[in-house]
Amino acid sequence: MQGRVPEVRIVNGDVVTAPGVGPVPRVWLPLDGQVVAKIPPLKGNYRWLHRTVRIRSPHLDGDRWHLPRNCLNRLVMAAVDRYGYIVVWRDMSRLSRCTRACLEATGVECDCSCLGAYHGEDSVGWFERVGDMMVADRGEFTRTAMVYGTRGNEVDPVIYRGELRGRIYRVDRAGRKGWPFASQFMCAGCMSVRARVWDHCHTHGFVRAPLCNTCNTRHWGGWQPQHGRAIPSRNLDTSYYRCCPHYGDEWQAPCSA
Repeated sequence: MQGRVPEVRIVNGDVVTAPGVGPVPRVWLPLDGQVVAKIPPLKGNYRWLHRTVRIRSPHLDGDRWHLPRNCLNRLVMAAVDRYGYIVVWRDMSRLSRCTRACLEATGVECDCSCLGAYHGEDSVGWFERVGDMMVADRGEFTRTAMVYGTRGNEVDPVIYRGELRGRIYRVDRAGRKGWPFASQFMCAGCMSVRARVWDHCHTHGFVRAPLCNTCNTRHWGGWQPQHGRAIPSRNLDTSYYRCCPHYGDEWQAPCSA
C-alpha cells in the first residue's frame, strides 16, 4: 500500500472505504470474554462462520455475532478472503516490552508495548496490516484499531494452473501449509489484474482459484456499477468453477459462490 492511499482506512475512529470497495467486517476483541463481530448481512453468514471459520455455535445478537476468542485468527483469515479486508479493534491493559515472540507471532492478539504494530511482522502470514494504526487511551486500557488485508507480492504474477485443485479450503495456518499466496497469480476471473484472495466453493468446500476482490464479490447485492462494481461481461471467465471436483455432478448440490 505504500505510495497510495489504502482502499480501507480508519479516520477519526470511523471506517472509510474507497469507491468500489464492498462492505468490510469489523471485529472487537475486548479485554475479556468473547469476540464481537459485525459482519455485512449476507445470506449464509451462519453457514460461513460454522463451516468455513469452524465455529461450533455462532451466536447472533441483533446485528452482532458473539464468537469464541480462539477463532480470531481463523476469522481474520477467512474474512480477508471473503471481503478483501477486515478491521480489528482490540483492548489492551498489560503493555510489556515488545520481544522476538511478538515479531514471530502467528495470531492477531497482542499485549505488548508495540500495541500490535509489529505483531507477527517476521512471521509468514496470510494477511498483513494495511495503513496506519489508530490508538486511543481509554483510561484503564488502550484501544487500538487496525485494518488487515491480503499480503502483497512484488513478483510479477503468473497464470494459475490449478496448483490447489482438489484441496479443501482452510483458514488455519496448518491447513494452508505449502499453499502459494493468491497474489502470486493473475486473477482467474478477469485475467487483467493480480489476484488477491483464494476463492472456494461454499457448497463443497474446495479451493477453486485465485481472484481479485472485484471478481470475488461480483455476486453481492447492493453495490451498483456506478459506484465501481464490476458487471458480468465477455471478459469475465467463470471456467474456474470447474476447479471444484464436484462441479457438474448431477448427484451433488450445485456449486455456490
